[in-house]
Amino acid sequence: MVASNHDFEGTPATEEIVTRLQAMEEAGADVAKIAVMPRSAGDVVRLLEATERRYRDAQIPLITMSMGGLGAVTRIGGGVFGSAATFATVGAASAPGQLPAAGVRAALELLHG
Repeated sequence: MVASNHDFEGTPATEEIVTRLQAMEEAGADVAKIAVMPRSAGDVVRLLEATERRYRDAQIPLITMSMGGLGAVTRIGGGVFGSAATFATVGAASAPGQLPAAGVRAALELLHG
């Protein structure tokens, strides 16, 4: 079961993101997922910091991302910080900032050789 939380209004504090991910695991999720809307580059960094912090203690896979164009970097580089998967489009996007699958695949191949 994937537990998922979307915050389309902003990016919570680091501790709040960590708490939400931990609560999903404690509720019995097999995967914990959170997507947030960044308003600044600092928001993107905060999501990545929270991902890395929770990843250290999590017993389940995490999927985290910042939405929109500003957050696109998390969809490609999130794995470095502990995010286990990303989402890409084959056609119309279902969330702000989703990138085309072919481009994501190429970027991931560059990052991970």
